[in-house]
Formats: sequence, structure tokens, C-alpha cells
Amino acid sequence: MDYHKITCNIQPRDPWVDIFINQFGDLGCDSFEETKIGFNAYIPSSAFNSKTEEKIKRASQIDHCSFEYSIKKIPTKNWNEVWESSFEPILVENWCAILAPFHQNTFNTKHSVVIEPKMSFGTGHHETTFMMVLAMKELVLKDKDVLDMGSGTGVLAILAKKMESNYTEAIDIEKWAVENCVENAYKNNTEFIIKLGGKEQISDQLFDVILANINRNILIDQMSIYATRLKTGGKLLLSGFLTDDENTITDCANAQSLELTKKLNKENWLCLTFTKK
Repeated sequence: MDYHKITCNIQPRDPWVDIFINQFGDLGCDSFEETKIGFNAYIPSSAFNSKTEEKIKRASQIDHCSFEYSIKKIPTKNWNEVWESSFEPILVENWCAILAPFHQNTFNTKHSVVIEPKMSFGTGHHETTFMMVLAMKELVLKDKDVLDMGSGTGVLAILAKKMESNYTEAIDIEKWAVENCVENAYKNNTEFIIKLGGKEQISDQLFDVILANINRNILIDQMSIYATRLKTGGKLLLSGFLTDDENTITDCANAQSLELTKKLNKENWLCLTFTKK
């Protein structure tokens, strides 16, 4: 399937990014990637037409913020070529290497994860994925039950299994992300539960560790269910938001008896680890 990529730059960023993402979802965009200065939206080319572009143009003409955008068609047939030319291996503190299938693994790391990224989010190149992997390094996951919300490529769930986790569940709201996760799980010889949907798909059980690399509003909306599904003493790793959102996320977590125990910061993005009291 061919896609159109809509690159949006917004100032001030908050709260307009979330507002426009909601609007673009109504236009038919089925995936989003937040950036430091806005977001990228992806819409199937079959759903993109002159009316769609006109609606985007009207949305950009707002008095309360500066909104600039560009549109580029991305043919599916070129995805592998794009990734092979631009996707460099990721090394997380000589502990975990994240590679594409066309890379030769020359790294002497404890763990390695092979990712065929396609349209899904989560390769280690984005600061939030990198920090989530780095935060996982501090955890002992052997025989632990793990939930990965907004799993994207499945990189975090796959790493959890390589760290010998027990029951592991990966959930994403995008069908193509779930399909990509299934493919990547197979490439890494790992087996875990992969589900299509949102918070309603979370199993009715308790987890030792919950991983959620999503945007701020979804994290806030789902915080209570994370707390409900987390064992006492369990770890909640959150990312997908900027440093300006730290107090908002922390206050929301504290209200659910989740205590901040670790913080990572990379290029103005945050990764916070909470422990359930």
C-alpha cells in the first residue's frame, strides 16, 4: 500500500499537536509520529485526494499557532530501499544492538533484536525507543510477566523475551503495526501474545512490568488501568513525551500510587520509570 506522509511543524507545540492529531485521524490518517516541532502523519494514498488536502490547508489557517506542512507520497515498493539506505544499526551501551535484516551483526552485545521497520514505530532511532531499551537494561525480566502497550515494531516485547520474560503481551491499535510485530517476532525466534486494539485488549491479570511508549494524552488516559494491572512493586516504564510534560505525567502517576524511581532525558524527550507502592 502506498502512503502519503504529511510533515507538520507547529509552534507552540502544546496543546496543538494533540488537537491536530485528532483532526488528522478524522481525515483518514492511520499512524502518527510526534517530533520535537510537531508530528508526521501517514494516510493511505487511496484515502488521499484534493478534498483531503483542502481540509489540511484549512486546518493550517488558525490564528492561535503557527502551522506549516508539507506532503510527500511514499510508495510501498520503496520502503526497503529507504531503510537500507538510511537505517543504521543502533547500539545501546554495548548491551543491545538493534539491526535490520540486511545488517551483519558484528556487535558483541548481550542482546540483539532484528527489526524490519516498514511503517511501524520503534527502531531505536527515535530517542524514546532508545531510552526505553536503556531503561529495560536495569530490569530483571527473567520469569516476569510483561505488557508492551503501543508495541509498534515489537522491539520492546522482543527484547523482553530475549531477557527471558515469562508471559508477554504486545498490543497496538494499528493493524499494520500488529502485522509488522508478528513478522519481527518470527525473525527473532520469539513467541508472545500480539493483539490488535487499545486498552480494552489488556489481559485481566497482573504484570510485573508494563512498557508504554505512546503519546502523553494516551498515557494519561490509560494510567489508571496500568496501575490496576501492575503488581505491587512492579515497574511502569513510560516514554513518548517531552520534558515539558514531566509534571503532568508524574502527577497523574502519583495519583495512582505510582512513585517515580528513574528518569532518562535525551534530546528533550523523557523516559520515566515508576514503581507501584
